[in-house]
Amino acid sequence: MCPYFRIIQSFLRSLIMKHLQNPYLPVAVLLLLLGFLGYKTFFDSRYSKIEKDILTLNYQQNIGLKHEYIELADRAWRGAKGHIKETYGLGKSDATKKLNAHLEKQSERLKNIYKETHEKYFEKPRVSLRELETIVVEGKEVETAKFPPKVQSSEIVTAFEVYIKKASALDSALANRYEGFVFEEGMTNAELEDFYFDTDEYLRAFHYSRFEAQLATMYYEDTKLLSRQYLLYPLDLKATDIKVMPYVHYDTKKKDNHYYISTMSVVPFDRETTRLVFPENVETKFDENGFIIIPKEFRTGMQKFAVRMKTMDNRDTIFTLKQDFGYLNNYYKDEK
Repeated sequence: MCPYFRIIQSFLRSLIMKHLQNPYLPVAVLLLLLGFLGYKTFFDSRYSKIEKDILTLNYQQNIGLKHEYIELADRAWRGAKGHIKETYGLGKSDATKKLNAHLEKQSERLKNIYKETHEKYFEKPRVSLRELETIVVEGKEVETAKFPPKVQSSEIVTAFEVYIKKASALDSALANRYEGFVFEEGMTNAELEDFYFDTDEYLRAFHYSRFEAQLATMYYEDTKLLSRQYLLYPLDLKATDIKVMPYVHYDTKKKDNHYYISTMSVVPFDRETTRLVFPENVETKFDENGFIIIPKEFRTGMQKFAVRMKTMDNRDTIFTLKQDFGYLNNYYKDEK
């Protein structure tokens, strides 16, 4: 506590007891404290040591969370690259080389979008306002950044707008992810400043670090989405193409109800390269989900179908299957 604070406290106590009914006394007391101790010292003094320690810890945890998500993003890229290398081999075909090069380019571009946005709107403003202090660590004087750090908050909304715009332009999957996205209920920079940052330095620093962690989280989620496209489906298919389709099972062993509904994840065919080659001379048509439509005249009895498609090394392969429509038609209505 300030050495003069007890003197002022004693003086104010006696003054308040004499003039308790004076309506202007609270304002006078506040002005006196502000004038003697200064605005920042007065408002910072409302926190106890424990409260200050908690706010400091919260700030550090947010910064730690930011670094954690950056590391998780790096891991996601490494996982996708490792999958391609182990499964297909980077040098085995031109297709795998092309895929790996594309993955490298996408990862570097997204990483740079995040780094440049964070550097411009968070790190540089904080460093430019940094105050240093000397502390003693293990008997030695060390110069370190003073806490809480002074922060500039006027362009946080702009930071998120810039990141989202650049990330959306990078890949259609990210554009779809951010379609209709609203940051902080559509606040402007000025509104965000008034709502979160019109307060003391401790809370300013906390909210600043919280938005830093949020930006890193978005970067990780975007990385996970892009890398998963190649980790799970390296044939240049988009994760957004994957459909979760319901279908009806028929089980004769069930007593009460033979029918039950289940779901499965399915990947549609590439319409440009996939063709129905048997039965011969049949036009290949796709439904809105990318699945081949079997002509109605072939939906009777036991039928054989052959589909030609591209493999990972850009060669043609033939996928064949037999389907017993007689069995299916005993249990399912097929009117289309």
